[in-house]
Amino acid sequence: MSSWVKYHFEHLRRWREYALSIAKATRDLIPESKIYVIGGVAEERTTIYSDIDILIIIPDKIEKKNQYVKILTKAIDEYNLPIDAPVELHILHEKEAENYLKHRRKTIEIKP
Repeated sequence: MSSWVKYHFEHLRRWREYALSIAKATRDLIPESKIYVIGGVAEERTTIYSDIDILIIIPDKIEKKNQYVKILTKAIDEYNLPIDAPVELHILHEKEAENYLKHRRKTIEIKP
């Protein structure tokens, strides 16, 4: 196994830690948000191509613009998220999330 593959899988093994960093940063910025791990990590089907999909549900009244960068920056700067952590944020409003969650096999809620 190549060193890159080992390195990437080590990141994937730390998904709970990374999700918690994202959850803490998100709650600091948007206290009424909900955070879930979704996708391959939640469904226990990770591969070398996997990332850590994190669904962030925010109130409809809050603008989504720039939240991705704000959350990641805070998680990196204040909660020790590695800058190369393979996380992918999916930010949805509450109304959008209702339908989105219906089609998910498994979600794991992250509470900071």
